[in-house]
Amino acid sequence: MQHIGCKDQEQSEFLFQLGQRIKKIRKEKGLSQSEVANKCGKERQSYQRVETGNINPTIWYLQHIATALDMDMKMLLDCELIKPKL
Repeated sequence: MQHIGCKDQEQSEFLFQLGQRIKKIRKEKGLSQSEVANKCGKERQSYQRVETGNINPTIWYLQHIATALDMDMKMLLDCELIKPKL
């Protein structure tokens, strides 16, 4: 039996990896957090929490981020992220 804490840790790692991916793409495109946040219609602090993995963004929020980064969702998520243990 798996402990709930393990699942929380898996989710935290997943969100951290996703945030790092988004941050890397943003920096490659030469954009600031404020620029991406403004394009998404969000506050910079909200967007910053996505990059640090401190929130679990909705799929709609991720779509806004992908659009702000001038890419489609598939490209944004095209990376190896931790897979949950079922």
